[in-house]
Amino acid sequence: MITLRPLLLLVAFISFSGCATNLHSSASATTPTATYQPGELNGETLFDILSAELAANQDHYDYTLKKYLKQAELTRDPNLAKRAASIAQYLRDTQALSKAVKLWIIADPSEPEPRQILANILITQGKFTEALPHFKTALDQGQGKALLLITSQLGKMSDTEVTSYIELLEAVDIDASLNNDRLVSLGILQRHLKQYDLALQNFNRALKSSADLPNALYQKAETLKSLNRYTEALSTVQLLLADAADDRQYNALEIQLLFLLKKNKQGIAKIDLLITKNENDVPLQNYLALTALDFNQLDKSKSILEKLLRSSPINSSPYFYLGIIAERNDQPLQAIENYLQVDSGSNLLQAHPRAISLHKKSADKKKVENITEQLIASHKENQTTYLLMLADWLNKFEFRQDAISLLDKNIQLQDENPALLYTRAMYLEPVDSPAAERDFKRVLALTPENAVALNAYGYTLTVHTNRYQEALTLIERALTLPPKAPATIDSMGWVLYKLKRYEEAIRYLSQAYLLYDDPEVASHLIAALAGNNDLERARQLFIKISNSPPDNKFVEQARQSLESK
Repeated sequence: MITLRPLLLLVAFISFSGCATNLHSSASATTPTATYQPGELNGETLFDILSAELAANQDHYDYTLKKYLKQAELTRDPNLAKRAASIAQYLRDTQALSKAVKLWIIADPSEPEPRQILANILITQGKFTEALPHFKTALDQGQGKALLLITSQLGKMSDTEVTSYIELLEAVDIDASLNNDRLVSLGILQRHLKQYDLALQNFNRALKSSADLPNALYQKAETLKSLNRYTEALSTVQLLLADAADDRQYNALEIQLLFLLKKNKQGIAKIDLLITKNENDVPLQNYLALTALDFNQLDKSKSILEKLLRSSPINSSPYFYLGIIAERNDQPLQAIENYLQVDSGSNLLQAHPRAISLHKKSADKKKVENITEQLIASHKENQTTYLLMLADWLNKFEFRQDAISLLDKNIQLQDENPALLYTRAMYLEPVDSPAAERDFKRVLALTPENAVALNAYGYTLTVHTNRYQEALTLIERALTLPPKAPATIDSMGWVLYKLKRYEEAIRYLSQAYLLYDDPEVASHLIAALAGNNDLERARQLFIKISNSPPDNKFVEQARQSLESK
């Protein structure tokens, strides 16, 4: 709860804000708006503050916030802005909080707290470039909390944004008490960009000043691990464990390093010790099982997972990892059984397709259809996923018509399901391009910003018609939308080739081939190079892809492009 001032003390609050009385009547359409001076009190201000506090006493904080924001904006009084910020924080109203702290900064530019808050808001919202000057000011004014926040948001930052913060931290003139935190944060940012040697230098600089700084030691150990200096990393993390033997993060890193150093017995012994000390800690035991699995310690991982199933049969997630272990042990039937026992959780839609994929013979068709039928009955919310899974299996094992019939039947029941329509279009494209085109049009009517469908439709027109300008328009639209996939870039190059715009085609196809080294993309690039009479480069690329299987149709297409010149 917000601590409210009793109304009897409200006058004291107003006096504290340094206000002077100046009676003011509300402006109307024919009356000029009064001019407010910072710190000025007038009749309207007094009335708004009184009514705001009365509303707050009755828990009507939205009204209170509205009034304080209004008066903070009019009077530029830092105390009113601070009060508005406090209420906005309580209400978790980020938009109002941002407005309040901006007013607070205008009212009192020397106060560090609103800079810290605004930097936090912008960083949390992912507005890292906008946050940068406020982040700097917060550091200049001794507010070190911003360092923790920026390192916690690394996963959301682009490399360019990370580089900007590195440059700031390298240049900022920071209070000596924050210098170690600056060095560690700088190292974390550099490690994110894989600048491991620079990061290590900064961790060591921080440790030179304070030899037992835990975060610097831990980050140093992680960096040494990234540099494959496992022995040094192990020694570093063991320094941490000497003072914090039960710290899970340190223990987890030590186990990883033991396995990386092929000290498997010691790694397993450490796992056993942690499990013994934390018998009821299910998340820890699950983590240890997965760590053992990551380092191919299959027996240890399996024993932990089976123990978890015995202690909590209702949690089926261990079956997913037992399925992986069975696959690695070349036990496909056991793997299938385990995967199909996953009945909830985040791995559900990984486990069931893996079970289907382990049926590797066309003779398994009836079995796969029965399994899919049972899965749909048990998990109706995932019906589309399972239908697509079955259609993919049927198509892969050359039951294309059965896959199309399956989709026909279900599209009759779900005629506005873009996933089913798109998949049917892809299966129809090689054999009935007009029917595929009808499905693509329907998908785009349902999902106009569907980049994948725009590209597939454009590519279909490129391959099966001479409507190249229409195809170009579709593919251009796809390229304006995420994801900008290599397939779309390849399509763009190919339609430009068809339009005889060879130099442009080569630029797109070269980019696509760089992103996706594939014979089909290479064959398109070879055709464009040949069309542009760049035969030497085309031949060199053909030599590179000619090692593909001899029946690869794209290698043959590339050969024909060269022979036609």
